[in-house]
Amino acid sequence: MYAIGVVGLLSIASCDDLMDRKPLNIISEAVVYDDPVLAEAYVANVYSGLSFLNRDGGGDENIDPVTQMSDEARHGSIWSNHIKWKAGYMDYSGGFLERWNYTTIRKANDFLVKIQNTTLPEATKIDMIARMRFARAILYFVMVERYGGVPIITIPQPIDGSYEELFVSRNKEIEVYDFIINEMNEIFNDLPSKAKVGYPSKWTAQALKSRAALYAASIATWGEVQINGLVGIPANEASRFWQASYDASNAIMQSKVYSLYNKQPDNKAENFRKLFTTENNSEVIFSWQLTGNNVGTDFDEFMSPCQFVSSGGARTGVYLEMVEEFENVDGSPHNFDVALATSQPWDLKEFFAKKDPRFHASVVYEGITYRNEVVQHWRGTILPDGTRITTGDYDGKPARGKSYDDAYDTSGASATGFTVLKYLDETLNPIGYGKSKVDFIVFRYGEILLNLAEAAFELGKTDEALAAVNAIRERAGMPLLTSITRDQIRHERKVELAFEAHRWWDLKRWRIAEEAITRVFRGIDTWRDAVTGKFVIEMIENAHDAELQSKFLKRHYYFPITTGRITNNPNLAPENPGY
Repeated sequence: MYAIGVVGLLSIASCDDLMDRKPLNIISEAVVYDDPVLAEAYVANVYSGLSFLNRDGGGDENIDPVTQMSDEARHGSIWSNHIKWKAGYMDYSGGFLERWNYTTIRKANDFLVKIQNTTLPEATKIDMIARMRFARAILYFVMVERYGGVPIITIPQPIDGSYEELFVSRNKEIEVYDFIINEMNEIFNDLPSKAKVGYPSKWTAQALKSRAALYAASIATWGEVQINGLVGIPANEASRFWQASYDASNAIMQSKVYSLYNKQPDNKAENFRKLFTTENNSEVIFSWQLTGNNVGTDFDEFMSPCQFVSSGGARTGVYLEMVEEFENVDGSPHNFDVALATSQPWDLKEFFAKKDPRFHASVVYEGITYRNEVVQHWRGTILPDGTRITTGDYDGKPARGKSYDDAYDTSGASATGFTVLKYLDETLNPIGYGKSKVDFIVFRYGEILLNLAEAAFELGKTDEALAAVNAIRERAGMPLLTSITRDQIRHERKVELAFEAHRWWDLKRWRIAEEAITRVFRGIDTWRDAVTGKFVIEMIENAHDAELQSKFLKRHYYFPITTGRITNNPNLAPENPGY
């Protein structure tokens, strides 16, 4: 028997429940597993350490680095390590996307073994075991999408174990995906139809199955099997995984438990905006909870327009190419007309007025109103004689907009002219480090419809694919499609799920990241015209540093296992291709 550290557990459990327990400085293992309060606290402790789509760390991890790694956007500051990764240095030391989750997996395995022989009621044990298996599965999903095949460990490794027990080999990538899917199948009936917020229901299990099987199917369809299957999935397995994803998505749809959020159908932009700031709404299947006095992120501090925060803000510069992805509200393409844009000064709200309402709910740009104040991105002022000024005042207004980052000409809004609005909390007062409390949605019904559309299309069920995409478009206020293609499904996914930490992974699983990311991206600058009060638009033809161009190499479809890990356990070899 050994003692379990209980600082985290005691902070979760009730003080009244614990005051009579002895000893208070050490709680024995047997007491933890036999006590429902402490056992529940153990489960909560594991969930607090889960890697929910990269937003579990401090600092810049709270601003969603995978958006900045994709073709959606860049980091707002040229000095950031994110920029080095975007330029292809993805094995750069201190990689912030690394997730080698075996410490937390050991906690889960330890619990799953030792809870079996306790005095807890059988129903309590079944519920806790199901939740812990879900936690373990999502930890494996986070790793398999990064590294491909990793060791599947389901029992605690003994400290004094044999070489075979301690130095485990990697499983094939297909085996890890099958493990996740099978775990979700096995715990489905043990999870509740409606769970406590922050814990999985049976539909959360289906959502993870839907996403995991979608990834596996994509890799089987477009990927390449290498190093004896440690990375890659055989092509003949694709149909099985497409079907598994389709079945899981369809089960959620048929349950009728969830629906697309549509509380303000007459204001499509505001309705879509509120989807992400109204917690536990009809669309949310599972979310990362940010409740409690000491729980919060830096999201609003790092992502709000610069004029509202002290840190510089606006850490994600949205590319003009991403802006173009949002169609006009009549369904026509909105390719940025450079000749028109640069022909005269503009009120940018007028210039972009006809775009998809989701654009207005997702992107900050010059002149919109945020927190009851007009957002001011302009680089400087053009005087009546054509002179340009960037300091001081002119005609009672500052020469440079409040949201232009004076410290770095390539930072914040000045990087591309656009930043992210989605998830920002206008009610947060004050904005600050660790203050953001809006829950991050891990799985939502909109994603499930898009997962189903993609799987249905690949299975030849085009009518179902079309219906699912049209449900998304109808809620958004966009005209319905009359037919469907793979590119249209991918386009809808890009705009609907923009800045939600999906796009980079989508590009990787479709095996199109090399061409999508290795390119030059554009942005815009705005200058206030002193005569009209409107804004002169100028093109940023290269929205990245010339020496750090956006680049994605073939080896980046997988992360390296790393020399350090292989040195510690030689059975993790061989290293992933290209490293």
